[in-house]
Amino acid sequence: SSSSSSSVASNPNIAMSDFLTGLAGSGWLKHIKKILETSLFIAKAVGKEARNVLVHCSDGWDRTAQTCSLASLLLDPYYRTIHGFQVLICKEWLGFGHKFSDRCGHLGDDPREVSPVFLQFLDAVWQLQRQFPCSFQFGEKFLLDLHSHVYSCQYGTFLGTNEKQRAELKLSEKTYSFWGHVWENINDYLNALHKPMSEFSEGMLTPDLSPQCIEYWRGMYNQHDGLLLARESWMDRVGEILRENENRRKEKRIIEQEIPPTLSIHDGLLLA
Repeated sequence: SSSSSSSVASNPNIAMSDFLTGLAGSGWLKHIKKILETSLFIAKAVGKEARNVLVHCSDGWDRTAQTCSLASLLLDPYYRTIHGFQVLICKEWLGFGHKFSDRCGHLGDDPREVSPVFLQFLDAVWQLQRQFPCSFQFGEKFLLDLHSHVYSCQYGTFLGTNEKQRAELKLSEKTYSFWGHVWENINDYLNALHKPMSEFSEGMLTPDLSPQCIEYWRGMYNQHDGLLLARESWMDRVGEILRENENRRKEKRIIEQEIPPTLSIHDGLLLA
């Protein structure tokens, strides 16, 4: 389904009817909807009905990781922070043995093992971000860079198929960590719309999962569109504007502190 949706997305000359038919035929959005529905079912059982839930797919490292991670995001605002999301990935994906090298085709050993399981998870997270833009500390750029470096092999974080293999290869000693890169560039990933300790960020999230609310993630699947650099999302652009405004307010306060007490500023004019 991922290859089908990608072929549709990458054709800029496709007719609207063919695009919609191809997207529906890929079943991609249907998969995202089902993953979110299952995750919401788990979150409601735990958060609203105080039930214990056992989650297990055939192996325990694909669908289980998807749904448990998303249920945690829905339930706990901590996992909607950058540090919490890092903990979530390390626990539910790396710790429980999601086979990143196999699923991402790092070595190209067996094409039957390749599957966009982690991409589906990121897509589902973006769907939640879109519905609750003030509830996440990180923006879309964080998800895009995370996806990019899962495949780039630039960092050792997502190499190998389990913790044992990564320990045997001593990847923590021989490679750099993706999370170190994140924290060194933390300001690039912050969501300026985030409102911690507010009604937007606290408590359980209950997304609207009706079909018309599950959208095509253009920021991911059309992020380049023949351009050298990825397209900027609206959330990132708003964040830039807010940061620019804050910098100007800081500059204004500095200037006001340097003005002699006998002078004042009124409507942008310096008055004696």
